[in-house]
Amino acid sequence: MIKTTWQDFAITGITILFAVMLLPQLRDVLSRGAVLNFFSALFTSLLGYGMALVFATLGLWISMFGQGLVATTWMLLACFSLRNVRNRMYPEKSLAAVALDFFTVWVQGVAFIVAGGVKGLFSRISRE
Repeated sequence: MIKTTWQDFAITGITILFAVMLLPQLRDVLSRGAVLNFFSALFTSLLGYGMALVFATLGLWISMFGQGLVATTWMLLACFSLRNVRNRMYPEKSLAAVALDFFTVWVQGVAFIVAGGVKGLFSRISRE
């Protein structure tokens, strides 16, 4: 028998409310072609699955279910947003190719930000 605590029920209630609050966004992505930032939704989903794993290791099985529901909703948002971008801008490409293009642009953006930070750090050091 699964032993539950009030914390397990509280966490589950909150996470299920998070999932319910995402449903209008999911409806917009599915029916209206809305687009979310793919990497934000993807990483939020992966972190959500990580939290579900943490809840499982703590024996918070009901919370694990609720967090898994939220993580799955974020994963659906990521996948359908990517599909909408592909259908609108790159209809001849596969989803994997569009995801790889997005990843390449993301890496370039991160590299640009890091390079600017390193340049700023070295310019501060050289002024001192």
